[in-house]
Amino acid sequence: MCAQYQEGDRNNEYDFDDFLYVRDNFNYYKDDSFFQALVKHYIPDEEFPQIERDLKALSDYVSFRFRDLAEEANTLENRLKVTKLKHYDAHNHRIDRIERCGETETLEKEIFSLGLFDPTRNSAWSRFVKMFLLYQNSEAGVMCPIACTHGMVEFLNKYEEKLDPEAKKILRHVRNGREGDYGVGAQFVSEIQGGSDVPANLVEAIYEEEEGEDGIADCWRIYGQKFFCSAIQADYAVVTAKPKEVPSSTRVAAFLVPSWLPGNKEKEIRNSYTIDRLKPKMGTSELPTAEVTYNGAVGYPIGPLEKGLANVVGIVLSISRLHVAFGMAAAALRVSREATLYAQFREAFGVPVSNFPLMINQINDLNLYAKRAAAGAFKIYSEYIHFGEELISGIRELQEIENMKERRRRFRLRELIMLQKIVVADDAPAMTRMAISFFGGHGVMEDFLSFPRFFRDSIIMELWEGPRNVLLTQIHRDFQRVADWYPADEFVKDLLDGLEDERVNDLAIRFNNIISHETLLKADEETLQLCRDWQNLSNELFHAYQDLAVKQLDYQEREWKFSKLLRKFKKEDR
Repeated sequence: MCAQYQEGDRNNEYDFDDFLYVRDNFNYYKDDSFFQALVKHYIPDEEFPQIERDLKALSDYVSFRFRDLAEEANTLENRLKVTKLKHYDAHNHRIDRIERCGETETLEKEIFSLGLFDPTRNSAWSRFVKMFLLYQNSEAGVMCPIACTHGMVEFLNKYEEKLDPEAKKILRHVRNGREGDYGVGAQFVSEIQGGSDVPANLVEAIYEEEEGEDGIADCWRIYGQKFFCSAIQADYAVVTAKPKEVPSSTRVAAFLVPSWLPGNKEKEIRNSYTIDRLKPKMGTSELPTAEVTYNGAVGYPIGPLEKGLANVVGIVLSISRLHVAFGMAAAALRVSREATLYAQFREAFGVPVSNFPLMINQINDLNLYAKRAAAGAFKIYSEYIHFGEELISGIRELQEIENMKERRRRFRLRELIMLQKIVVADDAPAMTRMAISFFGGHGVMEDFLSFPRFFRDSIIMELWEGPRNVLLTQIHRDFQRVADWYPADEFVKDLLDGLEDERVNDLAIRFNNIISHETLLKADEETLQLCRDWQNLSNELFHAYQDLAVKQLDYQEREWKFSKLLRKFKKEDR
């Protein structure tokens, strides 16, 4: 089609109002048939009616009010002035007060008031679909604390009966709430010498019988520095430390450390630690991340001291990795939708840009990515729920399971959580960058759309809870440890049961070749090439799993139609 051009007109009346009208009136759940299909497919029939009612009601808030609060919190002006750290009050008392954007604090209060981890208010499935809905706003200031609190709750649940009485009170606060107030959790693991190398932690825990200045005796106290402490505004943190003068003194233990001892929050007297500085990050700007020095903070052990590392990695970090993946999958639905609708709205050379073959391919790639990510996230989370939301801490604990079918299935979940995190975190920046290109120069304008924030945050998610190389090495090591009871090729065939045999067999042979290589730590030519193959195969393998999830959903494709949605929303607006 040839474009028809008009004569020059200094009074250019072009506007984006129709696109903004469609974008801003879209209800994340009610108007998304794919999201609805996922919920319908996975939610048990007996739970579905109540969960859908709750989801529709919550979507009315998340799609509009919560979205607007998240957008305002992330304006350039707000990012420049918040978050701030105030070390002292006017009377020279050390307080280390975190001052955040008001919109973020409002979101935190309202989202935590949903009682997502309260078993009297949410089932496993209602909790998940609500979190998935909330993540469509790609808002880290609250959703990171939600992820951390989730891990804390599950970790504490595992050892609830053996917890110190004060730790039990903390569990009830973060899980069940206290007079409508729900505690906020965090996890402080990383130290300056290495984030993922948790065994190299040097922060100490010492059991002290003498009464400290805080009036507490016969307790564990934490000493040392933590270098990456996100959600520093939290009420409580899971902190890793090495207990001194015990048989396992070289092993990493886990402790529950309150930010304030009882009665001290209002006085702004912290639990014998200082917040040294805030980190100026490129992404997740509304989430305060800090460096902390512990100087005798009271902490309560969680589980056996010698199992701290296995528990933190197997439970706390695994749940965070789940959140990274399904959080980006939820955001992907919004990214693909808004980019597609803009391409249908925007014209160039007299036709919508969505009509150009190059753009058609990009739209198809973007929507495939979003559907894959979302379907895969639901499928993996259904496995987590199948096991009662209980994760096995490590391979040793896994090998204690006598039922081989269950043992293998639990192992698949363990490896899938890492694979999903690796691949979705690798896909997200590339796909978001492509979506930004749909908008041309407008795509990098932070007041025009939210994708620049999504892109910055996706870079953070690639690193959070283990970068790609670390997790690929861990997966390789895991498979070598279970080789006698779960051969690598059988894992692939079990994982992809339902896909075409030729594709599955090819992946199984290639995967087996990689796993059978003795180690990934030798720098010889063979290993270097194998590592390149492993990088590529990990994506292929998990994309196949995602394709299987889409196939099992049996969703009848419905393309986004900008003009149809515009008519629909204007009709509803009358």
